Amino acid sequence: MFKKLLAGMMVVAVALTAVPAVSYAATSPSSSVEVEAGQTEKVTQSNGIKPTVTTTEKGNVVVSEIAKTSKTTIAIAATVKVDGVTCEVKRLEGDIFANCTNVKKVSLPATINQIAEKTFSSVQPTATITLASKTAPKINRAAFAGVDTKKMKITTSNMTKKQITVLAKRLKNAGFKGKVNGKTIAQLLKK
Repeated sequence: MFKKLLAGMMVVAVALTAVPAVSYAATSPSSSVEVEAGQTEKVTQSNGIKPTVTTTEKGNVVVSEIAKTSKTTIAIAATVKVDGVTCEVKRLEGDIFANCTNVKKVSLPATINQIAEKTFSSVQPTATITLASKTAPKINRAAFAGVDTKKMKITTSNMTKKQITVLAKRLKNAGFKGKVNGKTIAQLLKK
């Protein structure tokens, strides 16, 4: 009987140590309150846009989807509240505009530093994308997958000439064929 009890306790002990519990909590950059990483929520911005966001270890959020809307202009906010905590929007991930079939203008906040695969796959080929950031975000090679970008426009107002060149290189690598601030990628990269 004692051997069976000891064997049972050993099995439980091994099971408890074999799968460590992992929990991340991060402090939002704009708050001292912690939010749990990996938390996914649908939030409503003041402009009525309803993105689905997921919190990161650094207390920021990733936008993974925007709820169905017939709006032609989509402005993503720089911050959203998750459980009452203000978090910065840092990354766009996946085909976030799939439910926005009429979108012709997209405004991205200065906080965006990464644009992932297929982010703009459902955006109209004649769309205008406005970047408010001072630095060029990282852009996945497939960010514009499936879109003829020849008539697409990207505008910036806060980037230096050097950052616009960095942006042009990243857009070229992503297969973007449209114009940035009224110039082609070739014109921006000409030395």
